[in-house]
Amino acid sequence: MREVGDPTGLIKLILPYDGEKYFTRQAYRDVAGARSGGAGPNDKAIVGFLALTGFEKTDLEEPLGLQANYGSVPVQVDLPSPPGLGEADQLLVDGSACTVSQRYRPAAPRIVPTYISIEVDDPDTAGSGGVAGSPRVDGISDMEARREARAIVIHESPERQRDFKPDLWLRVTVLLHLPRTKVEGAVAEVSKFFMSWPTHTSLRSLVLHAGGQVQLRYNPEQEHEGCRGGLEWSGVPMTIESAGPVANEANSSAASEDEIVTLSSGEMTLSISNPGELYKQEKLSGRVEVTVNRLLSGMDARLYDATGKQYHPRRPELKLKSIVATEFSLPLYDAFARRTMSPYQRLYFDEVIPSEMRIDDIVMALRNRGFDSVVRDGTPENCSIVVQRVHGPDRLWLYVYVRGERYKARRERSVPGGMTYRTAVDSGDLRMYVYGSLRAESEPVVREINALRRGLRERFDRLPAGR
Repeated sequence: MREVGDPTGLIKLILPYDGEKYFTRQAYRDVAGARSGGAGPNDKAIVGFLALTGFEKTDLEEPLGLQANYGSVPVQVDLPSPPGLGEADQLLVDGSACTVSQRYRPAAPRIVPTYISIEVDDPDTAGSGGVAGSPRVDGISDMEARREARAIVIHESPERQRDFKPDLWLRVTVLLHLPRTKVEGAVAEVSKFFMSWPTHTSLRSLVLHAGGQVQLRYNPEQEHEGCRGGLEWSGVPMTIESAGPVANEANSSAASEDEIVTLSSGEMTLSISNPGELYKQEKLSGRVEVTVNRLLSGMDARLYDATGKQYHPRRPELKLKSIVATEFSLPLYDAFARRTMSPYQRLYFDEVIPSEMRIDDIVMALRNRGFDSVVRDGTPENCSIVVQRVHGPDRLWLYVYVRGERYKARRERSVPGGMTYRTAVDSGDLRMYVYGSLRAESEPVVREINALRRGLRERFDRLPAGR
């Protein structure tokens, strides 16, 4: 990630000459009195004061003289010429307005404020809940949450065959990092997401799942990095995801500003039913704009009327807004190569009675292969075991679902003399459904499942229930 442009700021105040809500009747009487006292068109009227705190983080101090006035700036507006004979006074007709603006350069944030994650995924019926066209992605914003949701689906019906779906999913998550001091009352959203697209496409082959009332559009005129045309959407709300301390080398004394809170858009999933064109592209690029009602430079502002009283909430408010524009590029070859692979196998062990000892055997066999973080839930007849271990820069996950069945078996033994003895013995069997998960590779997952099968076979062959 790199900075591609200097941050810019703008203060803009608009005063409509309406004679009521903004430029009131009292204000009009004040101007009329000033005119009778000799005020002319070249004079200005002070209609309020703008108080700025944290302006040291901008270059506003010199042009506005903030240091001498303790951060207070008088808001002065031009007055129209007095009306001629038979003319309406422009201060009352509500047909014009005075605009006062000042551009400035804020200091860059001490941390990169936004982060974008884009992943390519081949869904299967476990990941989509088994319902075509209805991926279970709402509210799921990270890999661990998706893994847990998928595990729940498989646990509900592990016997069902898992099939890959023809769709391709692009999973997109946008994060915004704010100092904790700026979080209270913050409202943020992905105000615009644009992504170049390799071909003119029908939106019937694309489905977008995201928070809020979001509509997917194809914009043939938008251009990015020399490519014209792409997909865009907007209005995705962002909510608080996590919080944690962040070291600040620049100013370690400002403890409250060293802690950040992360706001997330949640996972926005684009389902592509005909992904063939993507395999011909080298990359997908685009631009994301995040809007928040805070000033990321650290400056804050308050608005007062001409008498020095802060504006009442029912009166016009001062609106603060920051827009962070982030450009991204997704190399598709790397994205396809980094997809999560999910091999699956069914294991069957007959004449093995389900019990706590047998579940312990399974856990021990997994630990012998280096797996840790064992999560175990259920009874020997219906048990789920989730384990993981480090594999290079990633983690290899195994989900083991055990279905055990107890039943009575009949054993016959013949002895010399034609006598046959029949006895009833306890017996049973174990059915195991093993799913693996690893980025970019499936061979290590298959190898671990096969090793688990061999290890359990060696243990269980010594324990046939019928002997």
